[in-house]
Amino acid sequence: MTVKNDISRHSNFYVSTVTFLVEDSLFKGPREPFEKESEVFCDMLSLPQGSSVVAEGTSDENPIRIDRTSKDDFEQLLKALLHRKYGSQPNLPHGIEQWTSVLKLSTAWNFERLRQAAINALTESGISTVDRVVLSQRYYIKNWLLPALNELARRPEPITLEEAQRMGIDIALKLASVRERVTVTVQTHPTAHPPYSAFGASVPYQQITNGHGVAVGSCRDSRMQDCDFSDQIRSTFSAYELCSSHRPTSGIAIAIASIIGSSDSPSLPKSGASFPSVNSGSTWLFASCTETL
Repeated sequence: MTVKNDISRHSNFYVSTVTFLVEDSLFKGPREPFEKESEVFCDMLSLPQGSSVVAEGTSDENPIRIDRTSKDDFEQLLKALLHRKYGSQPNLPHGIEQWTSVLKLSTAWNFERLRQAAINALTESGISTVDRVVLSQRYYIKNWLLPALNELARRPEPITLEEAQRMGIDIALKLASVRERVTVTVQTHPTAHPPYSAFGASVPYQQITNGHGVAVGSCRDSRMQDCDFSDQIRSTFSAYELCSSHRPTSGIAIAIASIIGSSDSPSLPKSGASFPSVNSGSTWLFASCTETL
């Protein structure tokens, strides 16, 4: 059959696909969402393919390799990405773990709308306060850190060892300092009701006496939950620590290193953590950050 030269591809129903290799699994999906929603993939897919006979990503035999990424994480990203474009199929990610996978990869590869969808889904899922501290530091979620630290400062229960290990000892010790620096104003009048203050903020307190006019009581009174420790947290934590949940001005710093004519990948930064990388022929793309993943 001879194809006429004046035949054109339909603008909506002629789909160009791309094939990825993640771990030991091949993934094939429409190319358009990657190009439109991720500046990383948009740049990568628009790069010249060199002298390769078959363009990378166009076949199972020559896929685009994605390194340092689990196939489970990538599957959740595709579920959310294709759901946005094509409706109810495939099903959206479910639960905190799956949406965290979407958050991780969407942050790494600058899927801005998908990243916000993951943040919204995690917020609505009832994610724990400690999880909000951890994820805000790891994935630059600017509105989570201070409120989460404030909640931990107010609660009656102490910070557990497991929570300290998850948040990091430095954050846990500073948070303990905020929680424990509470002064009790002692009066010798048995009938008085002395206030205690959290860093100078007067808080009602029911005095208990031992018969000699000495006020005693726990500074972790349940009414501490009504205190606002935001100012004390700001004074205890450095501006860098509280702002580390803000993404760099250029988004996540994307480094593109050309290795034309070389089969070796460039060295990754020795300090800090690295995001998943995409290896496409003569170009290696990776994102780096200073937070530990």
